[in-house]
Amino acid sequence: MAIGLVAYSQKIDKSQVPDPVKKMFEVKTNDTLTPAWEKAGDNFLASFSKSEMKAQVVINSKGEWQKTVWTFPYQYVPQKIKDNILTGYAGYKVVKASIIQYLTDGDFYAIEMKKKKVVQTAVYDLKGEFKKLDSPLDVKKEVKPEETKEEKK
Repeated sequence: MAIGLVAYSQKIDKSQVPDPVKKMFEVKTNDTLTPAWEKAGDNFLASFSKSEMKAQVVINSKGEWQKTVWTFPYQYVPQKIKDNILTGYAGYKVVKASIIQYLTDGDFYAIEMKKKKVVQTAVYDLKGEFKKLDSPLDVKKEVKPEETKEEKK
């Protein structure tokens, strides 16, 4: 069984964020938002809210964008995905809906569900097609869409 490394993150002041990271944030958000910054290993995490959405942008210390996670109310999830959750995961309660944009792998819906103490994340492409069931996503860990719960063991 492989030992997983959990990234330690700490809140930091904007002045501690390298200029290339701040510039990439401005390019990716194309807005004048003021995020809260954290450092996790070699990555900088910029968190902000916009309307009903919460976002976290992950940029490495070289200023290279890695991914963005947009969390939003479940009501905005496409009906095709809601229908799949309803029929395929009876007894589970949806706790979080997100769109995750990865640098190399594309964009995915991630629906986090809980049933008693069991937490799972169903991953769908943007067309609403089911891709896989995964362990919970944590933007502070580097979880890629091709990883599965079995591969992490």
